[in-house]
Amino acid sequence: MARDYPVKKGIDISLEAIATKCREFSGDVKVSQKSVTLAIPGIKRLEISINGKNLAIETENDTDFKDFAQTIKIYNNLVESITGYSSKERKKKFGKI
Repeated sequence: MARDYPVKKGIDISLEAIATKCREFSGDVKVSQKSVTLAIPGIKRLEISINGKNLAIETENDTDFKDFAQTIKIYNNLVESITGYSSKERKKKFGKI
């Protein structure tokens, strides 16, 4: 399931800029022509692609990993790093939809 995230004005959403930010969270970052793919604890595959002015993020969970709080924290920090919006701000934006 892919989810679209808005990006703050002034944030660079090129694939290379996204990959650079993702490397802060995972050493294994792959860049293709259309997306950036990585894995973090609790998420086997996290694929980020550009969808106009938004980012589409698709995830595949690691069912063997049990520390959900750690996964959520890392995921939220990653998404905030690449979109400029905190989890609280994103929740507010999604609530308006």
